[in-house]
Amino acid sequence: MQNGDIYIWENGKIRRVLELGNAAWPRWSPDGTRIAFVRMGDAFSDLYVVRSDAQNMRQLTRNQPGFTPGSYEYVQNAVWALSPAWSPDGATIVYVSDLNSLKNFLWLIPSQGGTPQRLEPSTRLGDNVDQPTFSPDGTRIAFVHRVTREDGLSRRTDIWVVNLRTGELTPLVQGGDGQYAPTWSPDGSWIAYVGRSGSANDLFVIPASGGQPVQLTNSGVVASPTWSPDGRMIAFLQLERDGFAVYTIEFTLGSDGQPHAGEPKKLFAAENIDAVSGLSWHS
Repeated sequence: MQNGDIYIWENGKIRRVLELGNAAWPRWSPDGTRIAFVRMGDAFSDLYVVRSDAQNMRQLTRNQPGFTPGSYEYVQNAVWALSPAWSPDGATIVYVSDLNSLKNFLWLIPSQGGTPQRLEPSTRLGDNVDQPTFSPDGTRIAFVHRVTREDGLSRRTDIWVVNLRTGELTPLVQGGDGQYAPTWSPDGSWIAYVGRSGSANDLFVIPASGGQPVQLTNSGVVASPTWSPDGRMIAFLQLERDGFAVYTIEFTLGSDGQPHAGEPKKLFAAENIDAVSGLSWHS
């Protein structure tokens, strides 16, 4: 994402796919034929899907209120749709919305269009959630939950997993200064995420079933990780003097089953990369 437009990096070249000026969170469909994204409006946003050749753009949500912009009624009825992620079969998109609520929870909508349904287990934690990501088998979603820290003075984000079959909620990473941006490995074994310690933000991985996190970077300026389709690399954004650049790191398992990472390698840099929207990798 640059300046509200959607770009693709391929074979060493960057090309613009859609010139919209208000787009965010582009995400490849599992088969690479479509891109889900959000368009930002005046106090609202909507979810869209477009073919990868930028044709046949479909609006999935209609969140703009039918009132005068800026009016009390407009503000009260404006709705956000944010942070989409595809199910592995490409039939469903999970996203975050405050529809019919004062807080953001998880919603599911058919990728071809239809009625959105709130994922009720995501409301049980009692506060805003964000950044959902499907497991490769489509049975679970990892997401971020915003919570007041134990000292009561500030807030942090924890990572939880919801089982779509049973509705069970399981904490994956909690405590400290926070953790966010979870992304599931293609084989379903690991979840990469960004862990915060003070002002440092670095790349970590943790077994998807729970366990001990392993830190993979030490730069302190990492954001928005995403796995390569073969699970051998993790791409992420890293803050540099002039903005964010895209880096990759090799992910391997030792003979003891513990994760190891190679040296981060810079892939490319571009002006005004939107770190919040992050990256999406398709082969």
